[in-house]
Amino acid sequence: MRNDPFRGVAWAFASAFAIAAFVIPWKLAALHGDARVNTLVLLASAATFTTLLTVVRQKALPRFRAFDLRVAAALAFFTLLGNLASASAIQLVSPALLTVVQRSEVIFVALLAWPIIGERIDGLFWLGAALALAGLVLLQDPLDLGEPRAVGMAWAVASAACFGSMAVITRRSIHRIELVSVNALRLWLSVAFWFALNGLPEALREISLAQVGYAALAAFFGPFLGRLCIMTSARYIQARITTLVTLAAPPLTLGLAYLLLSDLPTVREIQGGALMLVGIAIPIAGGTWASTRRAPPSVFLEPRPDDDQRR
Repeated sequence: MRNDPFRGVAWAFASAFAIAAFVIPWKLAALHGDARVNTLVLLASAATFTTLLTVVRQKALPRFRAFDLRVAAALAFFTLLGNLASASAIQLVSPALLTVVQRSEVIFVALLAWPIIGERIDGLFWLGAALALAGLVLLQDPLDLGEPRAVGMAWAVASAACFGSMAVITRRSIHRIELVSVNALRLWLSVAFWFALNGLPEALREISLAQVGYAALAAFFGPFLGRLCIMTSARYIQARITTLVTLAAPPLTLGLAYLLLSDLPTVREIQGGALMLVGIAIPIAGGTWASTRRAPPSVFLEPRPDDDQRR
């Protein structure tokens, strides 16, 4: 691994842009068809892109062990659930709001890693979690839980929880798998799980070219390009810093949504989203600062084994 923080941060910002760009066609796909079908197109497209990359890199079809299959199957289960939840959420909330709420994945990772992996949670995490929760309450009044927007928020939180679960699974097995090939396998398995869950619904027969195009474009920016940029960034800087930089995704989404969709959140949504992002950033930034004080630069630049295979 090369110690090049400038290049690592540049790749992390590229990932933030890809995350922001993902939500725009994802919203447009939601306007053209069923959320379940959009999820299928997204997963199948991402699987195709990732498989092509795997074959180009390895110049051969990958081989898998039983352990790889178990890890990929667990990841595929949460991949399907997370993307179904995301597809349902984007039908009811704005792109910027979905991007903000999904940043709470960091909180879910810490909460799940505590009992499963034994990673300790410090005071900064609880402070950040409290601020993030306050931001979520500001975003959505708990007394208005029956309105469509509240349902969309619930789906967004559920998708973040699923993606956080994937991060913990990956963290447990990261040193025993070949990341790119297992990533492709988990996407194809998620496609198989989709058919096992949904069969051949009528909505699949009514799919439109615009729907396929927008969902495939979302797959290129999010599950494929965004993930590739994050993985590349981890070669040069600590994964915690990459995560911190990707918090730039919500304001980027806000700008793109305004330019391309003429969509702007309310003042309350901006305030709640900003408070959530501050809460999420506190434990990440605090841990990064602690790392710089404890370790020499060469250690600071080492990536942590937590490169989650999100989406």
